[in-house]
Amino acid sequence: MKKISLIALFAALTMSLCAEDLWTESKHVSWKDGGIQISAASFANALPGQKIVVTYTGASDGIEFKVMNANFDHLAGSREAAWINGDGAYEQFLTASAVDSLKAYGLEIIGANFTCTRVELLDGKTLKDGFTVWTGFFWADEWSTLELYWNGYAGVDFSKATALRIYSEAGRSDFVINVMEAWGDEGKIADQSAMTAGEGYMELPLTDDLRNRLANAGHWMIQFNKETGAAFNVTDIVLVIDKEEQGEGFENTAVETKAVKMIENGQIVIIKNGVKFNAQGAQL
Repeated sequence: MKKISLIALFAALTMSLCAEDLWTESKHVSWKDGGIQISAASFANALPGQKIVVTYTGASDGIEFKVMNANFDHLAGSREAAWINGDGAYEQFLTASAVDSLKAYGLEIIGANFTCTRVELLDGKTLKDGFTVWTGFFWADEWSTLELYWNGYAGVDFSKATALRIYSEAGRSDFVINVMEAWGDEGKIADQSAMTAGEGYMELPLTDDLRNRLANAGHWMIQFNKETGAAFNVTDIVLVIDKEEQGEGFENTAVETKAVKMIENGQIVIIKNGVKFNAQGAQL
């Protein structure tokens, strides 16, 4: 009995060391009332793979995570159409790009209607090899669509990307995946017919045309249909980077600053660490 008690005590202590309260008040969040703002200093020790957990009540719309830069860009790796309802908790897992921007600018949590009662930074998961565009848990059932802001892949040198991997807990490959940038046939980039199955993932080998489509997409919409099998969790969307060509900033570790995307002379320009890149990742 004494041994079991000691194990439980050590486990509790470990959990308490991993948990960090970022905000513990109560505030109604709306576009009129404003959001929760957390300073960059609060994320000094944040690491890729950790998660921000927002506890809320009375929700009836969505939740958004924004960095407090000049444009209040969406946090890299955050979802469009992140609907919340009633009382609960929302988990936002952190990519390397997200950690960079949080350390540089801090975070705003905003939405149309919910009361925030707590924001925590907790241990989450180990990221996959490559450049993580998104990580978390997304329930793939009948025609479920994971929508990702462009911020998650801003600044990536797509010329060095060899494949797009979609990780899941399905344990099978007989389901539908549509990678899209918009609804309709013209918005479709690729589907599962162009993919190969790996251990725990489906992989889309990238051609020059696919690199260009993915790099220039205003957002990614990755749609799933379980078909005749059981529903499952999608866990990671990762760009595989050629390791021989891989340079600093493509590991899943924190780097210096967040990439900023803008229009200059009618073209998409991405600025990262003071260096300008085009949408394909080539330095200008």
